[in-house]
Amino acid sequence: MVVDDDLDWASECSFTLRAIGCTPFVARSSTEALYLARQHQITIAIVDYQMPEEDGISLIERLVQQAEEDDRQLSLIMATGYASLDLAVAAMRVSVTDFLQKPIAPDQLREAIQRIYGLRQSRKTRKDLVDRLSLLSGDLQRLASLITPEQEGRARSPGRASEVTPELVRKQIKIEARRRDLAGGSLFGDSAWCMLLDLLLAKMEGQMLSVSSACIGSGAPMSTAMRLVRRFVETGLVHKVPDENDRRRDFLVLDDEMYALMLEYLADTALG
Repeated sequence: MVVDDDLDWASECSFTLRAIGCTPFVARSSTEALYLARQHQITIAIVDYQMPEEDGISLIERLVQQAEEDDRQLSLIMATGYASLDLAVAAMRVSVTDFLQKPIAPDQLREAIQRIYGLRQSRKTRKDLVDRLSLLSGDLQRLASLITPEQEGRARSPGRASEVTPELVRKQIKIEARRRDLAGGSLFGDSAWCMLLDLLLAKMEGQMLSVSSACIGSGAPMSTAMRLVRRFVETGLVHKVPDENDRRRDFLVLDDEMYALMLEYLADTALG
């Protein structure tokens, strides 16, 4: 279901959805969206933030509540022409699967739908974790090799990992920042690895990194960074912790096993 009062864009979106085998319904108001969602047992909804009756976040909350009442699985994509980091975080809080900034190319929408189907079909196994890591980046692929069955049988060397210091991690972060700046930052940046390095440093220093800080530190566009956060949380590499003093904010904490793996990896590569 496409929820947008802009009929032209809704029509373009529907065309793309039909091309990938979906049967789209178009709602031009919140009232119509709630009716169509229940009437047709909608399982995927693309919701525009700027709606005439209420904003997209509020509507998504109502759609989620309705789906829970109907015992129906519902995945949500938020679309907006006025993207901001605060809006992306708010969307993530209401279980939005993806966050797309208008104008949205057909390939972007197609990939977002494919990600939803991929999440539904994914199995939470060790092999799946390795596969997800491999998709994130070349550096993460090398990390993934640390948790394959062949590597599990090898003795680990905690003493070597203990040589990795916060200063060394800061140096790695600076190296990544310089690499990202090459060619204007569009070719050589590795957002996933930069975000993990920031989370590693925070954990080493007994701190927690906010979602917004992690996104900014990754150097990626907001929508890309938010997808990385979601992937990390879904795979268990990173845990999301609510801020007890400000319920509007979440912190990110690196998983203990991932923390140990990153220390080993840096000990092998950065220390030689």
